[in-house]
Amino acid sequence: MTIQLEFSTADLEYLEFLPEELASIQSELYPDLESISFESAKPPRRSKGNFQKMLDALGEFESGKKRGDPTQYKVENTLGFMGKYQFGEPLLIDLSYYKANVYYGKGANKNYWRGTWTGKKGIKNKAQFLNSPRVQELAIREAFALNYRRLKDTLKQKGKSIYHFLGKKKTYKDKGKSKIITITLSGILAGAHLRGPGGVAQLLLSNKVSHDEYGTSILKYIHEYGGYSVRAKDFLSRR
Repeated sequence: MTIQLEFSTADLEYLEFLPEELASIQSELYPDLESISFESAKPPRRSKGNFQKMLDALGEFESGKKRGDPTQYKVENTLGFMGKYQFGEPLLIDLSYYKANVYYGKGANKNYWRGTWTGKKGIKNKAQFLNSPRVQELAIREAFALNYRRLKDTLKQKGKSIYHFLGKKKTYKDKGKSKIITITLSGILAGAHLRGPGGVAQLLLSNKVSHDEYGTSILKYIHEYGGYSVRAKDFLSRR
């Protein structure tokens, strides 16, 4: 079976690269598309938009810059998270773009960027990463895929799957207030980007609500970026 991935001109409107460059991104993410087996999930009944619209919304909030502003990709915050999607050192280490001599398991208080870049996708320093919208768009898809697989493995150990939770409404308590959240794949991806797959697993399995360094609740991401028509094939590539 051949799966064809298409990006409309509307999807391309706010991107920094040309359609032929986007096609190159697709080929890098899906080198053997015909042989990839995807899990399927029903899209939300009232969709907020497609995968690209979800990325637009997430990137606007993460960077603090309006959609379409080319400086989205160059933003660095007070804790050293950078780019349109506010990448940190641990994530770029996991994605093999970066190496550092810091043990992040104990928790670093910020991103110092004192390590070395691996040269993946031609990126050899921080400035090149900040000036490469194309690589950042690749990296966020790789991050979603990594978090998705890690969450999937964690849930499997508990006899569950991601699709066991999709479409369900759950009530959580956050800072003394009850919140009803509908679980969707786009919300899960956003929540994992904020708090990692472990944070999403704790939320789904134990109702534990976590917050980032600025006090942003995982529920904010699960809710605000939930409801987009996103499927695993939008971001998954072969291992």
